[in-house]
Amino acid sequence: MQECWKISFTTRYSDMAEAALEAFGATTWSTLKTQDGVAYDVYLPEVPQMNRLTLPPDARAEVTHMPPHDWVSESQQNLPPVRIAPFYLHGSHDKPMPGGWRNIEMQAGLAFGSGHHGTTQGCLQAFATMLKGRKPPTRIADIGCGSGTLAIAAAKVGARHIWASDVDADAVAVTRCNARLNQVFPQLKVFAAAGMAHPAYHGQQFDVIFANILATPLITLAPNFEHHMARNGTLIISGLLNEQARSVKARYRACGLKPTQQIVIGQWTSLALMR
Repeated sequence: MQECWKISFTTRYSDMAEAALEAFGATTWSTLKTQDGVAYDVYLPEVPQMNRLTLPPDARAEVTHMPPHDWVSESQQNLPPVRIAPFYLHGSHDKPMPGGWRNIEMQAGLAFGSGHHGTTQGCLQAFATMLKGRKPPTRIADIGCGSGTLAIAAAKVGARHIWASDVDADAVAVTRCNARLNQVFPQLKVFAAAGMAHPAYHGQQFDVIFANILATPLITLAPNFEHHMARNGTLIISGLLNEQARSVKARYRACGLKPTQQIVIGQWTSLALMR
């Protein structure tokens, strides 16, 4: 494992802290509730530029250089599994669930994320609800795939043709690793791309498009997503703060897409949209 840097701080304003970390570009952190608030350990592959990180007023950050070691995986040992029926997300230290659960073993590494973030969980909830009473989708696109959670979930319910892309090379590598770990790699095409600006997307239409990114690119990419949706396709988006949901919905309505689900988890909103 390559060396990394850790930012540690404690705050009573966790919503403000996570918004700041998202704006900063952090993708991997662990939290622990304490009597003083929530303690954060944030892991970064490069020396952090602390002048760009605006933490809550009560937070006092400490930066530590971590020698080569799998610090991220070690921190994930304390994370509990995520249950969003029929999906069960777990680490290598947890046993798969028997029965009808679709087990997904996740190793986030330096990519976002392990399935514990509200944006990922919101997308999974929207997807699980969409699946009820419908034929499983065949063609899926996962834009900003992170560690591949959503793409792998789609493969676990029978999707055979899945495009998964991210601007981050670490995310592409981790998604490939997780796809192999979950024995669904043949169903995925994994590659680096910004949005849908890649030849692999040209002329393609999808039954489901996932986009768990941020509000600004979601607004920018709305016409592209609409163009690549199949006639009865569904778009599932997240990465927007609750206060951003109204403007994002307005943008998608202008592109002919109407919200069919809105899921709020903490400070994050996830939306499912159709024509």
